[in-house]
Amino acid sequence: MATLVLPNGGSPSDPPLERGTHVLDAATAYRLGNYAFMVAGTLLLGFLGVVHHRLRRADTTGSLSAVAVASGTLLALVWPFAGVLHDVALDAASAGSDVRILAGWDSVAPYALAFSVLPRLFFVGAIVLGLRRTGTSPWLQRTGLVLLPVSLVGSATVVVGELFPLLALTTLGYEVWVGAVAWRWLRDTPH
Repeated sequence: MATLVLPNGGSPSDPPLERGTHVLDAATAYRLGNYAFMVAGTLLLGFLGVVHHRLRRADTTGSLSAVAVASGTLLALVWPFAGVLHDVALDAASAGSDVRILAGWDSVAPYALAFSVLPRLFFVGAIVLGLRRTGTSPWLQRTGLVLLPVSLVGSATVVVGELFPLLALTTLGYEVWVGAVAWRWLRDTPH
């Protein structure tokens, strides 16, 4: 998304008419990117079953698994729903509405991504605590702990737009981290 889609829209500091026109010209790329985020969110919903099972074994009170499943469900919905809203704005612009409105709606995705950091903190934190309780994957524990404060700073994109590159980088780091957790747990599963 950051390399193939977002550059098509131009800079957030571009005049709204120019930016909206660029986004509309790249509508297909945006729609494909939004669809990829919807699919990724759905995949996370499937992974939440494994998260629940693993964290329930690590913490028999069920607190960690409840926090992880609730925050993971929000994660699976917030960012993909922003893609849906963006598609609605693309439809409106395609039907003839003022493309300057589309330029404004283009900020929904980064703001939603910044908002998604808040449940992400609980999701990653619960998994890290589960890994600590079981004494497994020290590397995943450490990298998860590093992701937490850096992601929190990136969430301030809502206030300071210049933090978006940090937000995008920490989001990529989070995706890789979740993939590493899934791979680790898959390898640890007895056959």
